[in-house]
Amino acid sequence: MAMILDAFAETLVDRLAKVMEEKAIMVCGVKTELQKLQRRMEKIGNVLKDAEKRRIQEETVKRWVDDLKDVMYDADDIIDLCMIQGAGLLQDDHSPPKSSSCPRVRCDFHLFSCFRGVRFRCEIAKKIKNLNVKLQEISEDKDKFNFITSSNSSDDAYVMNEASYRQSSSLPEPNIVGWDIRYATKSLVELLVSQPEQKCCLFAIIGMGGIGKTTLAQQIYNDPKVNDAFVLRSWIWVSKSFRSRIDHLFKEIIRNIGGKYGDCTTISELQNILCDCLRGKSLFLVLDDVWDENIWVDLIKNAIERTTAKCRVLVTTRDRNTAVKMGATHIHHVNKLPSDVGWELLCKKVFTNNNTQDMQRLKDIGMKIVEKCDGLPVAIKAIAGLLITKGQNKKEWESVLNSDAWTIKGLPEELQGALYLSYEALPSALKHCFLYCALYRRGGRFHVEDLVCHWIAEGYIEAKGNSSMEDVAKSYYMELICRSFLQPDPELADMSFCTIHDLLRALAEFFAGDESFSGDPQEEQSTESMKKLRRLTVTSNRESVSIPHLDCLRSLRLWTPPSLNTQVLGNLKHLRLLFLNGDKIENIPDSIGDLVHLRLLDLEHTCIHNLPNSLGNLINLQFLLLNECKSLHILPKSITKLYNLRWLRVNDTPLNYVPKGIGKLEHLHHVKGLIIGNSGDDGEEGCNLEELHMLEKLSHLSIRNLEKSSSKSSLVLSSKIHLGELWLCCTPNYIDGHIQQQEMDKIVQVFDELCPPPSLEDLTIGYFFGGRYPKWMSSTSINAALPELIYLKLLDCSNWPHLPQLGQLSQLKYLKIEGATAVVSIGPEFLGNYNGEPTEIAFPKLETLLFFNMSNWEEWSLISGEEEDNKPESSKQLMFFPHLNRIVIEDCPKLKAFPRGAHSLSRVSHLPVLKELEVDDCPMLEYVENLESLQSLRVIDYYKKDNVGLPQWLISFLQQREEKPHDNLFKLHLDCSAQALKGCLKGCPHWSFIQQVPRFIGYANKQSIGRKRVFYVHQANIFLSNQS
Repeated sequence: MAMILDAFAETLVDRLAKVMEEKAIMVCGVKTELQKLQRRMEKIGNVLKDAEKRRIQEETVKRWVDDLKDVMYDADDIIDLCMIQGAGLLQDDHSPPKSSSCPRVRCDFHLFSCFRGVRFRCEIAKKIKNLNVKLQEISEDKDKFNFITSSNSSDDAYVMNEASYRQSSSLPEPNIVGWDIRYATKSLVELLVSQPEQKCCLFAIIGMGGIGKTTLAQQIYNDPKVNDAFVLRSWIWVSKSFRSRIDHLFKEIIRNIGGKYGDCTTISELQNILCDCLRGKSLFLVLDDVWDENIWVDLIKNAIERTTAKCRVLVTTRDRNTAVKMGATHIHHVNKLPSDVGWELLCKKVFTNNNTQDMQRLKDIGMKIVEKCDGLPVAIKAIAGLLITKGQNKKEWESVLNSDAWTIKGLPEELQGALYLSYEALPSALKHCFLYCALYRRGGRFHVEDLVCHWIAEGYIEAKGNSSMEDVAKSYYMELICRSFLQPDPELADMSFCTIHDLLRALAEFFAGDESFSGDPQEEQSTESMKKLRRLTVTSNRESVSIPHLDCLRSLRLWTPPSLNTQVLGNLKHLRLLFLNGDKIENIPDSIGDLVHLRLLDLEHTCIHNLPNSLGNLINLQFLLLNECKSLHILPKSITKLYNLRWLRVNDTPLNYVPKGIGKLEHLHHVKGLIIGNSGDDGEEGCNLEELHMLEKLSHLSIRNLEKSSSKSSLVLSSKIHLGELWLCCTPNYIDGHIQQQEMDKIVQVFDELCPPPSLEDLTIGYFFGGRYPKWMSSTSINAALPELIYLKLLDCSNWPHLPQLGQLSQLKYLKIEGATAVVSIGPEFLGNYNGEPTEIAFPKLETLLFFNMSNWEEWSLISGEEEDNKPESSKQLMFFPHLNRIVIEDCPKLKAFPRGAHSLSRVSHLPVLKELEVDDCPMLEYVENLESLQSLRVIDYYKKDNVGLPQWLISFLQQREEKPHDNLFKLHLDCSAQALKGCLKGCPHWSFIQQVPRFIGYANKQSIGRKRVFYVHQANIFLSNQS
């Protein structure tokens, strides 16, 4: 991605102002030269916004901008060197003043010995003087361009408003407007599910980029009729670059349909596995964004036609000829949105409060804006994202309508107009973050945590007020979603994953220009074009790749399987972000310690066995990411010198211990997978819980191996006012052997002392083998200890005979309890009480309730029978689970019935918004009733061989449904014995019940090969079966 000049200049000026007060800079004797650099940067910064706009159309301005960028990058590196090398001169002073405005730096390694003395002062001063000369020349040249001067306090300053984003954390509504897409969805679905005599048919959706092809395909893919008509479904994003990742496409199809490909990598092997997975089954396959017909004709078609019982393929493409060559039997052309439908889409995005008066008042101007978007949904959404940031008045909207950005030249045609205008209106800080997304793999999803790390490491994020850099970065992420530059995954309520539309990615790639390259550098014809490359992403099908010597490179990513001679890394002296992922990476050279500018080191999913001790030289490192390094057992002691470290991730990495001294890393915000205690034969001491006292900035913490804790841990967590997410875990399978009572008492004491702070929102307790839950989860403490808790997971707490009184948790929305094998009964204590009295509303905000693998759980009752009998008529009616919309009970074979006794939750009744229920292996279940909003019921009932019919509770439930009119959304999914499934056939005992179900699908036999199946759609009167 490209540097955004004004944002980078502002960051540079701020850095200069801070470092000039550092003692290390004074020792270097370069303060005067740095002050000159700061003044010149401030002076030139006032014209950079105009320069950014004009460089698109004027080649001379572009060359001037490129020269300035080179100087700014060099200045950024020199600030680092001044701090690092100046600290080398002060290395005997191990206690920098606490009032220092920058993070503390300590250097104890021989690398810096050559920097001491007069020679170093002369060298660094000479570099800064040369920079000042270049900057002075550039500053003088700017006058001939007559740039427009802008104020630093412009209206594009970004103000974070975190509260507004917290309110918008629910599932995003689909932006479906107009009758055209609804009619197209209905007609195409009918075509797809009809024509049963044709084994394989291909349908195509065509239209220009951004017109809504993928949106239509998504509507079809998620249609209930399609879901019912096909046993297997798979969605594959293809794109232009499919030839470089053919094996990934096959793997994705196999994974989507529930298959496994193991270590297979060749196309032939993967095709054979795909055939085995498809044999005798029906498949609905979507190939999205196809540019080359050969993806179907040469690679996939033969395997699918040969093995499936029925197949329908839906293709989206911009080129009609591609669809014809693929053999499409029906082609649907998506047209541009009419103006009135475009206005409807704009209103849906802008007027979230449905204020019809505002809509009517601004309609004339709004319609003109919509017309300029030329009927493209992606352009309308982007311009809506801009209008959201404006006042809802005519003046603000007219400024958008009359903007010069609509007519700017120099851009590819498809990026002109609304897309560019929306991008140009982004605050500069957001432009940086948006352009960075072009570095990710096409078609891939981004995770908010990864973006946060990368944006901070690149220097795009500044802390604001009491908000950390992580908080600010997350607010930028939400702002980009709000402005429709990123699209959140609609399946996830927290919007933690997102994608980017092809046209918006193309926009980001255009502005990234020649600073970024993604592909195989060995295939580039000219190394001259890569001379000023700043960011390189290597994707290649080669067994091994090599990296050319690139003096300016600041970011290197290797995301694909090829191996790499890691010795070349020491030559890339300016690297700030280094990503080496994949099992072909087996070693990291000592020269890694020479990369003193490095901010982020990501070695996740590699096969490295150790890390060199020189890692401790990376005193600028902020992010060390080591998740799932399956061969890494020891971290070097030198990591305790990484004083600027903010994130340490070692989840699912089999470390023996984490070196003692981690508590000195006072800037740590995220620590995931921390190992407690000593283990191993090297005699090194591991960290203990007491070290957490010093980590005051922690916001995310997960701790493993808590049974090895040997120190007092009193109050180490309760003072962590920023802590939002906490995992407390013992070692999995530790309790497989016999546990002494002494060990059980000890672990209970450890957990008793780990009381979280009131700020906690997400808590997981895992593999805890104590005989009771911690004291701070007791009835009198839990709501006071966890007043803000939203997510709670209790995993494999196998010795708890009773569950805590969780009903008191006023903010709890998600509760998962798994592996509580000692629990026999859940009674009214689960609901909680306040001052000895029953809680009037238990679980007031709970939306999701999950119970898994509770093998001894028999009873679930919310009030005792005695209380029910003696309850006075005038007593207050209790309310439980008023917002529950999902409950899953799985692997609880002894459970006799759902809750009884409470008027508002009697046998799973009075759950007004419950939409989904899954019942898995509950042979003693008796009653399920009065679930008015239920849309999906899945029953898994094939475990006992003597099951010859449907469960009685299910028959009763279906009888209740016959008595009342219901909508056509309800679906019953049944996995049962072959004998029970036969009873569902026409003319058989259970057919009268099944006949009334809007959509029914049933399977017999757990094995995937040769399964018997029945499916029935009441409204369409479709009945299909391979049962005799």
